[in-house]
Amino acid sequence: SAVIGDSSKLVVGELAIAIGNPLGQLGGTVTDGIISALEREIKVDNSTMNLIQTNAAINPGNSGGGLFNANGELIGIVVAKSSGVAVEGLGFAIPVNDVKTVIHDLVQNGYASNRAFLGVSLKDTSYTSNNNNYSFFSLFMQNINYGAAVDSVVSGSPAGKAGIQKEDIIISINNEIVSSANDVTSKIASYNVGDKITIGLI
Repeated sequence: SAVIGDSSKLVVGELAIAIGNPLGQLGGTVTDGIISALEREIKVDNSTMNLIQTNAAINPGNSGGGLFNANGELIGIVVAKSSGVAVEGLGFAIPVNDVKTVIHDLVQNGYASNRAFLGVSLKDTSYTSNNNNYSFFSLFMQNINYGAAVDSVVSGSPAGKAGIQKEDIIISINNEIVSSANDVTSKIASYNVGDKITIGLI
């Protein structure tokens, strides 16, 4: 079994070792690199996450594998890589401190039994259009420097049932101002399934 480390103590430049199953057929492959950055805000599957960045070689199939430090301690769970013709050495992992409770839940129950879910994909309100077709919404958003804009709503989700719609802007949760999409995600993750919360909207 893996020894769980403390991702809050990581520093840029220290050794990072990824162990996984690249290409789905090379199980147990080990690649090494360094910690390139901490707390990168990266959007993965419509969720903005604070991730560890590493230049250890990450390939399709590595996702879900461990990222370890020089002492062999688990410091992250590999979740994504940036890809493209000119892109190299940009891998990302969820800090282990962010998933400790989920790991315990998976070991005990075989599934994550208590993960709060709002049911929206979000984008930050620092919005710029890539074309000249400005809507009132896009112009309005340019004057908002906090909160998170709803990009889509999962049908039947708590957000959907509450009447939250695409292009709403979430500005607070339980009367606490939210500064970004990641802030909303983090606050939702701090609640338990079944908790009732008040969301402020524009």
